[in-house]
Amino acid sequence: MDFLEMMEAGDKLESSLSDVRQRIPMFEEKLVKFIELIANKPGYAGHKRAYLMKEAETTADFPYLFGTVLERQLYAKYKAQTPDWRDYIKVGTQNDFRPSWLIGVNGLQGILPQLGLRAEYPNDQALSDGKVQFILNKYGREFGLAWETLINDDLGAFSDLAERFATAAMRSEYYFATSLYATATGPNTNLFGAPILPPLYPSNFSGTKTTNLFSGSGSVFSITNLAAAAAAMRRFTDYDGQPVIFDGFELVVPPVLEIPMLQALNPANIIQSGGDSTSGAKPQIRSSSNTVPMLNITGHVNPYLPIIDLTGRPTWYLFGKLTNSGYAAKMNFLRGHESPELCMKNPNKIALGGASMSPLEGDYESDAIRWRIRHIFGGNVVDPNYCAAFIGQ
Repeated sequence: MDFLEMMEAGDKLESSLSDVRQRIPMFEEKLVKFIELIANKPGYAGHKRAYLMKEAETTADFPYLFGTVLERQLYAKYKAQTPDWRDYIKVGTQNDFRPSWLIGVNGLQGILPQLGLRAEYPNDQALSDGKVQFILNKYGREFGLAWETLINDDLGAFSDLAERFATAAMRSEYYFATSLYATATGPNTNLFGAPILPPLYPSNFSGTKTTNLFSGSGSVFSITNLAAAAAAMRRFTDYDGQPVIFDGFELVVPPVLEIPMLQALNPANIIQSGGDSTSGAKPQIRSSSNTVPMLNITGHVNPYLPIIDLTGRPTWYLFGKLTNSGYAAKMNFLRGHESPELCMKNPNKIALGGASMSPLEGDYESDAIRWRIRHIFGGNVVDPNYCAAFIGQ
């Protein structure tokens, strides 16, 4: 994606600046010309482009044009780096920072009893509920550049800033999502156990609890154990004692298991056997079908697993696809602020004549130019019936 394409892709503007930009006459036209100047679409010579950039700095609209370029770059690069944790962690939104509750209603989904002639309908089951709390947290950092840096670099630093902070936002999400199911001591005990009570179930639940944490020789990653893991999850039962239905799985492994994972999910291998050059016997070519991929398993390599899990064991995880009726964990974002937001500090100085000065002139104390990035999200575990952990050796 080149610079101009990235500007077109990042067309989501920060709401806090929208009113200011609407008051600038012909803002969009000025923005297009400014972007083309930065990308040097007209093909100016270096000295002419540098002169025009210096000239643009003196205009009153320059801070808003510059801020818009930064914001669109950040949004475009953030969207271009969407990690695959969203394939097995549910994503939602909530309206504000007050705790949000996910309410689960259990019961009345068991097999219906057969009724005799003129028999009354039995009232043999009751509903129960449980809830999981979600709390949003604010993440971010401030960063600054010296006024001299912008002057010397002819504004060449801004592109790298947007890319770095888009990457920081993406990595922060990835780390948090991984920490929902992995901890420093191994799988999260709030989500995995042998057995474990799902958080949406009442504490007095008397049915069969889920066992979704496995260790020993059967948890060492292999094609055979992967098939056994899928079979084990298909034996999970819900609140009513009915089987949990899976239409596919998401396999998550640490980097050390990437090659074994690719081999396990390879649908077929070609095997050559026999053959003798001395006797003239021709080798026999046959295919060996690997049926594990037919279980609709998608593989993922999570680089944060060995960073969060400090046990040194190659633990791997199997999640139900999000197309199933439930999910193992959920991550929420603040509604209207789902993407990271970048803003600039207004300078605390004015010209001698009383006129306001551009934010790109820096502050009064040191001519520092400061930006700040903010990202808001939170999450929690939901249902152990849709995941399993296997502690490798």
